[in-house]
Amino acid sequence: MKLFHLLLLGMALFIAGCGGDDNTADNGDPTQRIYVLAAASGNAGAASAGLDVTVTLSGVEPEVDWYSDRPDRLTGDAKTQAFIDADWQQVYGGVAPNALLQFHVAGDVHALFGSVRDVAYDGNARSLRFTLHVAKASDAFSASAGGFTRPVLTLLNNLQPPAEGSSFALAAARTALAKDSAGNWRLELEGVDPNVLWMNNAPARSADVESLGQFVNLWSERFSAVLPNASVAGDPGDGDYDIMPLTLSDPRYDVASGRLSFAATLLAGPGVPDAGTVLSNAVLFVDAGARGIPSEVFAQNWRGVAYSAIPAKFLAPPTGAFFDSDTTAEAFQALWGSKNGCGRNDLEAMAAQGINLVRLYDYNYQRGSDKWETGGNGHIAFLDKAQSLGIKVIIPVSNYNFKNRDRENRPWDNIDNTVTQIVASVKKNGAIHPAVHSFSIGNELDLNQDGETSATLIPKAVRVAKLLHQLAPDHYMTVPVSNGDEKKFYNLLRDQLPADLYANRFYNAVQTFKLKTGDDLKNNILQAYDDLKLGVPLVITELGTNSKAIGSVDAKVDAVVGQASAVREYMDANPQSLVKGFAIFEWQNANWKRDSKPDNTESTFGIHAYDGTLCQSKTGTFGMWNAETQVWADFHQDETYDVDKLAPLTSAAHPEGLLTALSKYFK
Repeated sequence: MKLFHLLLLGMALFIAGCGGDDNTADNGDPTQRIYVLAAASGNAGAASAGLDVTVTLSGVEPEVDWYSDRPDRLTGDAKTQAFIDADWQQVYGGVAPNALLQFHVAGDVHALFGSVRDVAYDGNARSLRFTLHVAKASDAFSASAGGFTRPVLTLLNNLQPPAEGSSFALAAARTALAKDSAGNWRLELEGVDPNVLWMNNAPARSADVESLGQFVNLWSERFSAVLPNASVAGDPGDGDYDIMPLTLSDPRYDVASGRLSFAATLLAGPGVPDAGTVLSNAVLFVDAGARGIPSEVFAQNWRGVAYSAIPAKFLAPPTGAFFDSDTTAEAFQALWGSKNGCGRNDLEAMAAQGINLVRLYDYNYQRGSDKWETGGNGHIAFLDKAQSLGIKVIIPVSNYNFKNRDRENRPWDNIDNTVTQIVASVKKNGAIHPAVHSFSIGNELDLNQDGETSATLIPKAVRVAKLLHQLAPDHYMTVPVSNGDEKKFYNLLRDQLPADLYANRFYNAVQTFKLKTGDDLKNNILQAYDDLKLGVPLVITELGTNSKAIGSVDAKVDAVVGQASAVREYMDANPQSLVKGFAIFEWQNANWKRDSKPDNTESTFGIHAYDGTLCQSKTGTFGMWNAETQVWADFHQDETYDVDKLAPLTSAAHPEGLLTALSKYFK
């Protein structure tokens, strides 16, 4: 693991430049400190994940350095004897802290991460003995450490349950502080390792690596409330190593060049090097933040809405710039956000009412690309906006891709490339965007689609699921089915999907319009699912009813509020339920499903109706070069489109409007 070799080369000498007495009269909360203890040599027995290893360090430095976890901004040091004899119990109590032990063996650098207990220090002999329960060892490390040199023990602060967090370490060939155009400091790192080591803070006990792109993408979620403290350590060129404590924000990562920078505020402390110091073989250590990884997506419940914001003017399938029905591309930013003073700001309106999930249908991965059948970045702006509002997005593999033939095109023949490019199109900084909740595979493939039945469509969905799992192994996926015979298809998917994928990265999705009346929804969808004991979550990816079928807008509004209340009440009353959320179908009426006729059931499902034009915006051009045919395809020019006003649907019981009435069950 390259990370460990460069990371630990820096961390192993994370000892100089911080000598002296404790630096402040107000030392803050000692339980929030990260302590760094260095020695000249050491030895350890057999060490591998899951084992206890006895470690003895010799020539231990008489002082241990520390800096505080956020929100404090303090640095200092303490006498090693006092730290072990008196401070240890105060700082860690009865919970063994997690620590990173790094050391040199035969000119190479290795590391062990785990929990530390049974600590004993002999001040006269300058010897420290402890037991390390190993959670992770560097890849090249042999089973027996034996003797080693230049060990450093970095002790993470403990967290109080139910708080959870991880600390992060990343390596760079060179770091320096420089002023930006506004005169503010930025920490600049060159030759950054593409892997970041994460380490749980106790009482959790895990460690592993993640991509640097994911680390940067998740920064705002991990550290949005309080900026993290950090330390950068490295060689200033005099054969020694210095440590520079900082507070960091605003990471910027250039994948191609391997450059990373942060806005930085220096923390004062003993022995802190001059701001102009350039450090080589450097290590950046960032204090605790929530991991927020994709595989933890069902650690919470989801309250969402289905979203396909086709403008009101289309009374049949859309054409022109809307030919692909993909309104979440950057070309249509004025619908879901704002552009040049024109904006309906749908995502902000959703977030204001407590919506935290958006389910999509049509998705053209080529948006933002000028190369045929290549994923583009045209959806990153939508995902960025969603992330800033705390909204996750279900990315679809649309039904079009399951067709065997569409005129001269054969979409299914190209499915491997399509799925590969869909995943590529939601990557930012080389990692899948943190706003991605999961991937949905088709829509109601249990029903007949273009002459095919579930007998061929479900195996197609399974093939797509396997490919998605290869490309996005940390992300969940689903195959949304109708409630025509949903229990049959829950079992069919369980039987056909690979067991590991099903058990760990799959959730069921049903689309039901059953009403609260008579407990039909509760008994036949919600409780019925828990009774099946399938072991995977369920999200209702379409929940609602329409004005045409139920008789009036008034009846529709009251019915949808009832449906949402039924699901939320069941989930709240059954916290162990596998029912994990719902999405109301849908954000606005769909005139384009009229097929030029008056309103029908398909066109009257919206939370909103249309109410004239708010403003107009422009799409920009969209075209691609097909290298195989040597033809440039113009999909649309820079077209002007109307941004519709959306009118709330109301009833006598809910004059505030359906969206506002639903907010009680969204929040």
